[in-house]
Amino acid sequence: MTAVRTFGVLTILAFASACERGATATAQATQPTATAATTADHSARATATRAATGTADLQLTVDGTGYHPSSISAPSGKPVRLTITRTSDEGCGQQVVFPSLNIRRDLPLNEAVTVEFTMPASGSVAFTCGMDMLRGSIVAG
Repeated sequence: MTAVRTFGVLTILAFASACERGATATAQATQPTATAATTADHSARATATRAATGTADLQLTVDGTGYHPSSISAPSGKPVRLTITRTSDEGCGQQVVFPSLNIRRDLPLNEAVTVEFTMPASGSVAFTCGMDMLRGSIVAG
């Protein structure tokens, strides 16, 4: 009789523990993640604005997972002022390289770095991290 009672108690405890884990997983799955909020925030900051001079002001961030956004557009043949902020010490985003423009800039953590150039008449300008692992582009259009 004692063995049956012990087995019953253990079964109830195991069931309660499984239910608690399931409730926690369900609660976590229904909460918005930081990544979703961060992605929306990055997209909002990536909007191009034109100053009175006709320069396109673009902003993006880089973290351990890449550039945010990884692709943005700018007016063809117009000056661009791109401001990049590295928001994480993880990954290889300590530098940004524009191979076709022969531009390389260090990106100190949480400091805005500005790169200025003129967009080509068509096509895109690619940029990478210093190790060519993180990639992005600015599309003329």
